Amino acid sequence: MKLKLLILFFTLSNNIQAQFLKNDICGYSGINAVNRQKDFYRFYKSFSKSKNIKYNIPVKFKIIRTDNGKSKITPAYLKELIKYLNYYYLKNNTGIQFSLHPDYSYIDKSKLLQLRYYTSSPLQSMKFKKDACINVIITSKLIKKKPFGIKRNEYAGTFNPVSRSIIIAGKIPTSTLSHEIGHYLGLKHPHRGWKHKWFQEPVSRTRKTFLGNKLMCEKKGDGLCDTPAEPDLTKYTDKKCRYTGWNVKDKYGEVYKPNTNNIMSYTNNRECRNKFTEQQTALMHYTLSKNKYAKLWRTDIPENKDYIPDDFEPDNHKETANEIFFDTPQTHSFHHTTSLKHKKDIPDKKDWIFFNLKTKKQQTVKLIFSNKNKFNPNIKISISKDSKLLAEKILFKNNLTTDRIIIPNAKPGKYYIKAEHIIDTKQETFYKITLTK
Repeated sequence: MKLKLLILFFTLSNNIQAQFLKNDICGYSGINAVNRQKDFYRFYKSFSKSKNIKYNIPVKFKIIRTDNGKSKITPAYLKELIKYLNYYYLKNNTGIQFSLHPDYSYIDKSKLLQLRYYTSSPLQSMKFKKDACINVIITSKLIKKKPFGIKRNEYAGTFNPVSRSIIIAGKIPTSTLSHEIGHYLGLKHPHRGWKHKWFQEPVSRTRKTFLGNKLMCEKKGDGLCDTPAEPDLTKYTDKKCRYTGWNVKDKYGEVYKPNTNNIMSYTNNRECRNKFTEQQTALMHYTLSKNKYAKLWRTDIPENKDYIPDDFEPDNHKETANEIFFDTPQTHSFHHTTSLKHKKDIPDKKDWIFFNLKTKKQQTVKLIFSNKNKFNPNIKISISKDSKLLAEKILFKNNLTTDRIIIPNAKPGKYYIKAEHIIDTKQETFYKITLTK
């Protein structure tokens, strides 16, 4: 009986004001409720967008696989998800970036490969929730059955407001994870309530509420005035991102004039979505300012500087190795995922790099390593080709700031470099690597 009540609670919480639509199924009402709306707009007046990163948020993935551990979701795919996530948030100068939590893990249960939206989905998101990160479960299918089992719909993603976790299904459109994390950061759908006259946001940005003391665009829809009112764009956009609902009007008789590129919209082609507005960005920062882990994610706090990943992360797996080119130095680091004060601090101790030798002749290849910090970080370098170990060395002994590894008579092919931080110094260790002939 308790389990049934628990499931009912999750279900009702996850479906308040929800709109169950193809591909994205979010069911989230957002942070800017009536009692917080005034605080947000006061915050927005002093907010300014910046190209500088203000937050780095780790994303922890939990991957559901078959009973015998098989899955199409690889570390390389997780890296791809983080890459697109950062692309959309950095493209819009949100000041927010994301990193792959190194402690991603697996659930080997075939019966969970098809998660039910109303039952198993919220339960699993509560069961595997971890602190100080955004939790994302990846399954094969996320389904919602119609009454009497006549039909079921499949969806790409959902955000559960109770567990504050995200569930995505297999290979998703590149903007879907950005959309769901937008919900985590307080954003609503611009079309919220459009089918119901009482909740519908008007097209006019100057129309006021019944008492005349508030703009309706601040109260209806997504509560933001710089996102135009819109219907559900699933039905009113084509595959080329063009709006097709020119005869669709709001309850006041005004024709909708939406944007078709907002990340929080439901465009027919989800790849149309690539834009956050200024107020959406401000609302995400407002939400983060209320998050109890915000101080762990701030990049401008001195004690957090050792927890900001370098530009090549995630690269702690052979499948996520970054390519290095000749005479083009790269600076890498080993970092932690949360502040030292957090009891579940997890260090990132491995970097993987590769280079391709394409010339037919054998040649000598040099890898030059430099360490500006002038302390002994004990970095172990292993170089292999075709799974055969070619060289291995511990760098920067005796306080050296420059070290090198030479590969004589190197043959054409792909070479992998693994860098391991064998002693945890409790601080970020930078090293620069240069590949020369």
